[in-house]
Amino acid sequence: MARDEERGNYLYFDTDKCVGCGMCESVCPKSAISIYRNGKGFEVEINENCAVCGTCSDFCQFGALRFYRNGKEGSVYTEILKEELGFKKVDVNPQDCILCSLCMKTCPRDAIKVIRTVDLKKLRRGEISIGEGCIECRLCVENCPTKAIRIYHGKPVIDDSKCIYCEICSKICPMDVITVRCDSCRIFEQRKDAVYGTVIVDESSCSTCGMCREVCPTGAIKVDRIFEGEQKWNKESCLEDCTVCRDVCPNSAISYVYDPEKRVVFSERCNFCGTCERYCPGEAIKIDRRLREDIEVEFRRIERRKKKEIRVGEAASVAESARVSVRLARMVTL
Repeated sequence: MARDEERGNYLYFDTDKCVGCGMCESVCPKSAISIYRNGKGFEVEINENCAVCGTCSDFCQFGALRFYRNGKEGSVYTEILKEELGFKKVDVNPQDCILCSLCMKTCPRDAIKVIRTVDLKKLRRGEISIGEGCIECRLCVENCPTKAIRIYHGKPVIDDSKCIYCEICSKICPMDVITVRCDSCRIFEQRKDAVYGTVIVDESSCSTCGMCREVCPTGAIKVDRIFEGEQKWNKESCLEDCTVCRDVCPNSAISYVYDPEKRVVFSERCNFCGTCERYCPGEAIKIDRRLREDIEVEFRRIERRKKKEIRVGEAASVAESARVSVRLARMVTL
């Protein structure tokens, strides 16, 4: 989408992941990027001022912008946050994680993948003995629930990797050729290690909504956000029957309370992306955001008189956006 061959910088845009929050517009130091609604989705336009610095990608919380510098993903802010400060959006404690995969099933952005394996030998144990006298009636073969038995050279052969020591074969054999003793119920210590695996988090796709943390039954998940701040809601400007902010919130962080008048409530899922502020028709919401204290960044709002077309049919709308001037406390050469 945008590239600087000389420096080896490449910027890509994924329209399927864009939520139209406008964060990229706000942080771009060159005012080179614009977001437009295109049907049900969004598209981005980059003008000639783009320095392909990757700042927009570093602050995109939904993985819609991906920046690569000499084959390495992320620009200077990502480098500072991750490599110098050890920042992680999602941290899973392997000691507490039971690999239940509830986080993976709940994540609205498919940012978590749980890979797990079950060592059945640690869950089942027993002894099998095969005697003489098989008449090849095949009752054991037909009734084995795991298809672990076959007849070979006139005798039953049992596959240890499939057998669950249920004893059905021994009880159904009319000639008492098979003897099975199940010891699975006597295994205790091995059970806790029977399921093993890992949790993989795609941090570029994670929007830090915290739903994974909410459903984790053991409290093994910690969610950290790149932004902190405050949400300000103006009751007088809010339209009573409007639900735009709740509908467009990518993290499902907004709800309404009527006591008896309408009140907008922000939950801990809010990542301060500003989508609600951007699309509120009454301009009743203002999001004040700042980066975590470890990095000193000054945000400055500048009104931009720019009309943006909605490229569907001939419809058009006017949208205002803010430009944020970002200043690192340390000397950084992009």
